[in-house]
Amino acid sequence: MLGKIVYYNYVKRFICGCFLDESTIFAKQNTIIYYVSIFTNNNKTMNAIANRQLLILTLICFCSLNIFGACPFSKYTDVVTACTGDNDFGITYSAGISKEEVSFFPLRPNKRTGKGYTHGIGCLDETHAPAWFAIKIDEPGNLLLSISHTGGTDVDFACWGPFSGSSKQAMLENVCSNSDTYFVDYLVPSISSEIVNSCIESSDVEIEEAERRSKSDPDFGCFYGYYDAFPIGHMVDCSFSKRVSESCFIENAKTGDWYIILVTNFSCTPGNICFNKISGTATTDCSVIVDAGSNSPVCEGEDINLYVNNLPAYASCKWKGPNGFVSDEPTPKISNAKDAYAGTYYAQITTHDGIKSDEIPVNVRIISNTPVDTTIRIVEGDKMKFKNVELSKAGDYEVPFKSGLCTKIFNVKVVVEPLLPAYIEQNGPICEGDSLFLSIGDAPTSGVTGYIWSGPNGFHSTAECPVVPKMNLNKAGEYSLKIKKDGLTYPVAPVNVTVIPKIKEKVIQRIPFGESFEFAGEMICDRGVYTATFESYYGCDSVVELSLMPDMPTLEPNDFITPNGDGENDFWSIKNIEYYPDAMIRIYDRFGKNVYEATQYSSENAWNGKDKHGRDLPSTDYWYLIDVESSDRVYYGHVTLLR
Repeated sequence: MLGKIVYYNYVKRFICGCFLDESTIFAKQNTIIYYVSIFTNNNKTMNAIANRQLLILTLICFCSLNIFGACPFSKYTDVVTACTGDNDFGITYSAGISKEEVSFFPLRPNKRTGKGYTHGIGCLDETHAPAWFAIKIDEPGNLLLSISHTGGTDVDFACWGPFSGSSKQAMLENVCSNSDTYFVDYLVPSISSEIVNSCIESSDVEIEEAERRSKSDPDFGCFYGYYDAFPIGHMVDCSFSKRVSESCFIENAKTGDWYIILVTNFSCTPGNICFNKISGTATTDCSVIVDAGSNSPVCEGEDINLYVNNLPAYASCKWKGPNGFVSDEPTPKISNAKDAYAGTYYAQITTHDGIKSDEIPVNVRIISNTPVDTTIRIVEGDKMKFKNVELSKAGDYEVPFKSGLCTKIFNVKVVVEPLLPAYIEQNGPICEGDSLFLSIGDAPTSGVTGYIWSGPNGFHSTAECPVVPKMNLNKAGEYSLKIKKDGLTYPVAPVNVTVIPKIKEKVIQRIPFGESFEFAGEMICDRGVYTATFESYYGCDSVVELSLMPDMPTLEPNDFITPNGDGENDFWSIKNIEYYPDAMIRIYDRFGKNVYEATQYSSENAWNGKDKHGRDLPSTDYWYLIDVESSDRVYYGHVTLLR
């Protein structure tokens, strides 16, 4: 829920937390506390901190924003209507005497005693013996009023407003119906809406900067201010002095505005609180101080309790209201509340000397508990929760639902709709790279409002017959469908789509020299790379690449050479050398000298016992090295030269 805070920096005295040691701040349960820490250094840097748990900070000055989901007073009767000066009815306003504090407010260090923690708000470091009051403005303008105790003891106060409402109860309902109540204190003048925005999530509150007023404390050189108040309007004034009379200033009050004042009684001395006007053109409305109200809203069948909270001694009271209701009791009870009893009741008191008050309106709301009939349709196999009750089977159910203090009965009829006969059609198995076509078999012909397709690899579609292009292995898997029809969503049985991958196979085949090999219907015998495309059972193409490597014959060099011109072994012969035209032949003498080398070895360049320069070599053993590059083989050995 978006709340709204109006920036207001009203400085009254030095109160801001200036500590040199560690200060522990506790967050109440179910309370979110935001802290803005301002550290005193040359640059006066500010650090924004948000936390939901125990937070220990070393601070110079800090502020806190406390967000609450309820009112600080437990019931509306805790707040008493008041006005300034004496009134014709002799109504007085009792001071609080309980030593208990307003525990709704957050804990903070007790600066009065220097020990422990107290529940404070605004400038109030302590809030024990609290009393809550509400005043309504009659004539507009500024108003300066005094607040004091009839026993002459110390009182302190905090004032919030303005609020609106036709009566005190209506005003308090307006205040407390807003579940987000903001209290902010401990700010310094350098803080702006921009700084506050840095410690408050923009989704939580809306920051609006208003007029800033400040005053420096001459003793400490620090500033004090509070950043807003309770709960929608800003904090108007606050004082925590030791004076027996406090002054509360309300600026530019308008007719009909309400202000809430918390007065604490430090000594817990019994007595009355006095409100007196000091100056200003504004006045308070004393016609509303007859503090009438009720326990509204009331559950049907329970009791309506009306009350006058501050009936003077010897005064009488008359009530009237809907359905002919009248009563002379100050706190009448109406049993077995019905819808007919809802409406506006009026209370009027008469003092012992005949002075009558205005009729005070009190609105009473009755929450009906008449059973509500409703029908819920679900799809077979589905479950749903209705008011936290899980429903999955057809039938009639009685479901109680508690709203606030009242319980309402829902008569729920559950209708289970059967699954549709529809099924998913697809053209799978799919060849890799082809498109998948999805469609619906036995599809419904009416009432359809949409389709929800989902599948692997993030597939999603709302088309009736979607197409998935360029299928691959990542897109294989389960595809599902939901059909929206007549306000329900029907699941359809999923299908599994298979993708046949394209295969590019490489085959290396060695065959004996001189033989052939059949590949793709052809006989081949030559060395080389051959490709062929084959179609699978599902019509998918695959490419096979064949590398044919016939086994070549082995070289067999002759062991000797006799170059004497007789036509026998005049040249060194190497059997099968003609199959290796790339072979490099080298011959070395016993000293390692290369005496002959040749490629493309044949009878034309065969070794005849001469060196590279054509000179006859002596008879002896020579070494040969034959490097066959095409087969990655090397032959070596010796050959004998005889003359």
